Amino acid sequence: MKELLKKIAKVYGTPVYVYFEKEIKNRIDNVLGVFEGINVFPTFAVKANNNPHLLKVIYNKGFGMDVITPGELYAAKLAGASPEKLVWNGNGKTETDIKKFIGSVKYVNVDSFEEMEIWKKKEANVELFIRVNPNIDARTHPHISTGLKKHKFGIPLDKLDEFLKKFPDNRIKGLHVHIGSQITTVAPFVEAFEKVSEVSKKYGFEKINIGGGWGINYDGKELDLLEYRKKVVPLLKNFKEVICEIGRYIIGPSGILLLKVLNLKKTDDKYFVVVDGGMNTLIRPALYGAHHGIKILEPTALSGKIDIVGPLCESGDKLAWDIEIELPEVSSLLYVENAGAYGFSMSNNYNSTLRPAEVLVKENGEIVLIRRRETLNDLFGTVQRTEIREPENPR
Repeated sequence: MKELLKKIAKVYGTPVYVYFEKEIKNRIDNVLGVFEGINVFPTFAVKANNNPHLLKVIYNKGFGMDVITPGELYAAKLAGASPEKLVWNGNGKTETDIKKFIGSVKYVNVDSFEEMEIWKKKEANVELFIRVNPNIDARTHPHISTGLKKHKFGIPLDKLDEFLKKFPDNRIKGLHVHIGSQITTVAPFVEAFEKVSEVSKKYGFEKINIGGGWGINYDGKELDLLEYRKKVVPLLKNFKEVICEIGRYIIGPSGILLLKVLNLKKTDDKYFVVVDGGMNTLIRPALYGAHHGIKILEPTALSGKIDIVGPLCESGDKLAWDIEIELPEVSSLLYVENAGAYGFSMSNNYNSTLRPAEVLVKENGEIVLIRRRETLNDLFGTVQRTEIREPENPR
């Protein structure tokens, strides 16, 4: 691993996201194993990682794609996904979007009364699933909890009867429920699916979309898939089709963020290890207080309390804090674990930085560049040039 990463850094530079095809496929097999015995249509949540090369690996293993925006639809199409394998999700669909998506997706999760008013006027050959809000606490970070009544998503269960009476549409095939992301206990899933299964039976729905939310091991806790299979899957056995949307579980542990150490700064109580990618490259720690494991490729004999920080002009520009590990050498490499999901897809250009390259390590060991590093021309390519003078030597 060490020599592989050093080679990647030498050829492609840092920061760079590195993904491992074998791990992606292994985790897909785990998902399929959980649902063995029921008719499941698994989809990948493109929001977690939109690289078409990775989507193609996942699609070729039998997954569909769960998309929200025209950009995610385009990424899925680049990966070769066909309309019958696409689910359209989200709470901000416009009439303009709907015109674009008709003919490109088979399944649509309808989020509101207002959205259904638009679909009522469209003669589109789609299967509609009504997103319901079961008012259940997913016990995850509040920013990614989506199943409480106060959240913006879905129709409250006590409004479903009103909804179905107002919209007697035979394209409505079932209910959709997604209570949040990074859920590490089975109980919220059981509570949600017990409710929604009972309501589905009441209205005669034979299909269901159960969302995703499978939590991975960032900080020692992760979803127990054996317990999930034992307690959740029996609640779904009476449905003719079960759709799920799994993103983080598949791609999160399958990717790392490889970084170079720029500087070591010693203060009275800790060391600051400055690396060449911060919250512009991986925003999860700054945004959610998320914890990611850090691995030093070439540690020194020294150790102590350390913050791993980026080069940006914010005190919150941190990837890890108050961790006790060995100090790295300046100019050496370290990597951030579990960075494959919501890493590149949430990266940004703060401080006019450039987004990193992405590399895939294939099963046979071949290293493939799947997204080149951004350039200044990429960053400023959309700026209107009127009265703007080009620099002589842009870098």
